[in-house]
Amino acid sequence: MTTHRTATPPRPGGDDGGVHVVGAATARCPPASHVFEMVMEPMDVNVAQARRTTATVLEQWSLPDAPAEDARLVVSELVSNAIIHGSGDVRLRLRHDDHELRIRVTDDSTAPARRRRASAADLGGRGLHLVACLSLRWGIADGGRTTYAVIPTLTEATTPCCRTTQSSAEPTC
Repeated sequence: MTTHRTATPPRPGGDDGGVHVVGAATARCPPASHVFEMVMEPMDVNVAQARRTTATVLEQWSLPDAPAEDARLVVSELVSNAIIHGSGDVRLRLRHDDHELRIRVTDDSTAPARRRRASAADLGGRGLHLVACLSLRWGIADGGRTTYAVIPTLTEATTPCCRTTQSSAEPTC
């Protein structure tokens, strides 16, 4: 297993923006996987930080451009939802193995993320629809505290659009 620690750029005045990067290794994960975790305070500015950090990590892992772009958008949507609708710190976990990238975003709220139908006039409400369209599968776990998405990373894999799988049986890794 490869453990990555990606430093976030320091902010002027030494403020880290409430972002803490954690190197992670879990014995239950397959030996050929990469794992990255970070913890953020629930501040809007951290959505962009999560997206930039995800881009850096996926580049280090040599993910192809198409799944990496999908992953950046999924991370933005899930982190944004956790900040807006969740409570407490937001934890982002990325795990890549030979054929898929698992994205998990966790906060302290037990209210599960819910996909809804946004009208043309609504300014929001399309995030989980985008997640479903870009993911092989997605759902909730940990009693509603975690929303996850799985993105295929093989270049010949095609991403099915608008899957609606929501299972609490997602593996622990």
